[in-house]
Amino acid sequence: MSKKVVFVSILTTVVFATLIIYAFSPRLVFINFAQKPIPVPTVIDPNFITQVNECLIPTATVYGYTLRITAGFRSMAEQTQLYQEGRTINGHIVTEALAGRSIHNYGFAVDVADVRRGYNINWTRLVKIGAYCGLESGGEGDLPHFEHRAGLNTADFATGMRPPPLTLPCSIMDERAKANKPLTLKDLKNCGAPKFS
Repeated sequence: MSKKVVFVSILTTVVFATLIIYAFSPRLVFINFAQKPIPVPTVIDPNFITQVNECLIPTATVYGYTLRITAGFRSMAEQTQLYQEGRTINGHIVTEALAGRSIHNYGFAVDVADVRRGYNINWTRLVKIGAYCGLESGGEGDLPHFEHRAGLNTADFATGMRPPPLTLPCSIMDERAKANKPLTLKDLKNCGAPKFS
């Protein structure tokens, strides 16, 4: 066999194998032949904030929290400035995330605090409420942070990937929000929600 035939055969095999791997692995990013720029988000994701406003905050209210959102969407410029605090700008270090490395930059994160008690609240219970609503906690080092990433990392977000839409655990939540009425413990029981302790 000639070298040219061997080369073409190997090249064909590699291309075919790459296509098969891509077809079965949604986390891989295929080459963007059109070279369209990936739009940079400018607002918080509407589906995500609905989950926060119609599930997390109302459910937390039933359990005595008075939550407010202290941070939502952040532009890349805002993230850069926040990162510089305590480093090149006077103040305390408030984030370890560079621009593009925070889920806030893609509109899928909020930070919360209690209106009355600030950060002196039962975080264990609030993290459980967040999980019930499909939201992930920032963990021990960032308890006020709730996000939706569904296994994606910030590099995935930067390529344009997004997590699947969230759904409310119960239609009663949407009904209460549309009627501008508070969610109740009875509503949560009717939804089959666990007791959050």
